[in-house]
Parts: sequence; structure tokens; C-alpha cells
Amino acid sequence: MILDILEKSKETRELIGFNYYGSDNGFYCGFVIGYNEDFVIIQHYSKFGMNDGILVHKLADIKYYETETDYLRGIQRLVDSPGEMLKQTFKPKPNEEHMESFISLFESFIGNKDYLLKIEMNDEEIYFGLLEWCDEENFSIKNIDSDGTITGKIIFKFEDLRLYWIDDQECRKRKILFNSKNIY
Repeated sequence: MILDILEKSKETRELIGFNYYGSDNGFYCGFVIGYNEDFVIIQHYSKFGMNDGILVHKLADIKYYETETDYLRGIQRLVDSPGEMLKQTFKPKPNEEHMESFISLFESFIGNKDYLLKIEMNDEEIYFGLLEWCDEENFSIKNIDSDGTITGKIIFKFEDLRLYWIDDQECRKRKILFNSKNIY
């Protein structure tokens, strides 16, 4: 069965994922370049769908394999359009209107469906989403997970907001995957 998975990946360049023994975060994904009974050679892709080197791994050390998951489909979507991930498109206007307060620029994203915000709270929790509304004390986002799926709406207090990013790589990745799943 495992050799069938490796052969299919090699023939079709279908992405597979795998985890190895002794690692909590040793998940890799890519397609098989070659293999034998002892080891496999993988064209590895990063979580942003970019070539991330050639990985040679002993088959005996691989704990499990994944195929046809939402995560792998998302990475394939990023692999198929590499230019989208590389382009930071948001640039603040040269005028000073966004410099009035910490939240001035933030507020300009209410209802904006072109950019996800990455929000870090004082407790170091990080969220990604589309800003829906805000008032003087609170704001709400549509929370978007790493696969581009809306996981719900969250309301935060501004006093708990430490910092926010606009258009970083993880925001662009989630937005691309969100767009491929949703028509809004």
C-alpha cells in the first residue's frame, strides 16, 4: 500500500504528506521524485507552496502518510500559482491620515475583502481574519484558518490588541485559499 502511494505520487506529482517518528512537528509535504524499499526522495514544499528543497527520508522512520487532505489541496493551489504568494500588494497611502491613532489604519479595513489582517493579542494569541466592524471599544473579525476556511466570528476588545499585520505571507496564503473556497 505504501509503495502504491509513493508510486502514484511519483507518476502524477500528487502531493503527499508524512510525519516521522519522534517529532511533534515533523510534517512534510511534496511529491515523490524517487524511492526504493529503504528511502524516499521528495520535492518538498513549504507551507506557502514554494519549493523548499529536496528531502531524502528513510521509509522506516515515517510514522504515517496523508493523501487527498484539505491541507494538501491548499498547498497544491499555492504551488499552481506561485506568483500570488510573492506579491505584497498593500501599501499605505503617502498621506498621514492613517497616523492619527493606533487603530486609524485598522479601521480602514472594515468591510474590506481584499486583505486579511493578522492580529496579535496581549496574551500572544494570533488570529487571522476579515475585519467586519468596530466601535470605540471592540472589533469583530471573520476568523480564517490556515486552510482558508471561515471558522466563525470573533469579537475582541481593543485594549487587548497588541499589534496587527496587513498583507504578510501568512495573510496572503490564507486569502488565496479562502478565495478558492468562497465566493462572497
